[in-house]
Amino acid sequence: MDGLIAVESLAGPTNAPSRHQAPAATVEEFAAGLNSLALGGAGWRSILARIAAETGRAARLIGVHGGVFCATDGGDATMSPAEVARVFAEPGPVTVSLGDGWTARALAVWAAQRRVGLLLLAEPVGERALAYLDASATAVAIEAVRRDAAAAATAETASRLIDELRYGALRSTNELTRTAARFGLRLDEPHSAAVFAYDGSNRRTWSTALSWLEMPVRQEDGEGWTVLSGDIPREVTRIRVRLQGMVGDGTVLAATGPVVTDPRETARSFRDAETVLGLLRRRAGETELLHSTLGPAQLLLAVPPEQLNAFVEQQLGPILDKPELLLTLNAWLATRGSRAAVADLLHLHRNSVGYRVGQLRQLLSADPLDPETAHRLRTALTARELLHVFSGRAS
Repeated sequence: MDGLIAVESLAGPTNAPSRHQAPAATVEEFAAGLNSLALGGAGWRSILARIAAETGRAARLIGVHGGVFCATDGGDATMSPAEVARVFAEPGPVTVSLGDGWTARALAVWAAQRRVGLLLLAEPVGERALAYLDASATAVAIEAVRRDAAAAATAETASRLIDELRYGALRSTNELTRTAARFGLRLDEPHSAAVFAYDGSNRRTWSTALSWLEMPVRQEDGEGWTVLSGDIPREVTRIRVRLQGMVGDGTVLAATGPVVTDPRETARSFRDAETVLGLLRRRAGETELLHSTLGPAQLLLAVPPEQLNAFVEQQLGPILDKPELLLTLNAWLATRGSRAAVADLLHLHRNSVGYRVGQLRQLLSADPLDPETAHRLRTALTARELLHVFSGRAS
């Protein structure tokens, strides 16, 4: 997100005379009321709700990189940065179509020469609604500037709170719970640590996007740490999609630790979330991984690394120095012994797959498809993956 400037500098492209005049008193009264909402800190939800009520049309606010900030109809379809740039290049509102089939009139909103985002009204939009759309831009810019200032004021305190939850607090559990409640976190209810990671080049935008989340976040080396509650899988997806839409290029990953109900267990959830993120980074093409979906790895997280290493050596020792056989074993177990599927996955001839499986049987002295053997080998492969994550974290 482009940086924003002080409220008194809001005069810019959107302060030109309205291009679609409704009765002047009506538009002025509406704009004054909307600006009062923004200056009072009512937030985007209240501002957009007022716009929707006055126009009779659903309203959405899209960030400069295409992510949805707020929507009165619950829509979450993003726009590409190129589409957003096209609207900003136009002198007035333009019609846009979003991925969910939603068609709207889009107005570029500025704070002086800084881009805030796009204010959208669902089509059809008449002349009266266009006048209100024009009159809404200043309030949206005010709220964006106010939100930036509020984020800067609370970011340090919020960051310290997350650090306490990650590494353990010196103060009492009751005091920590009360402090967290002021940030909207209920540590005495089921909650989970979550981490969002970004590998792209828009680091400034990433930092701004994290600071605009509605929960406290600790930023660190391209990662954002926070605590989630309620419908955690849905929250993870909602936040990840929003962050991805804002940063544009690169990939946003999301991982969570186990759900806990005691602040004294939150640090463990954060530690496990870090490991889950490490596992996710090893899974090409995946963008979300929850602790609750790990399967056997959930149990293995509690096993000391030296015991994991001993188990891996016991089960996979003869092939640990043969990466091609490890890949084949993983694919063989994943496809339940389909030679054709393994050949496709590893880009091998079926005869080569058969040869490698023969080597596996010989070296492991077992049939990989025997149910009990398959379970042990699959667990050993998972343990080996965890050990790689642990070693990378320690280095």
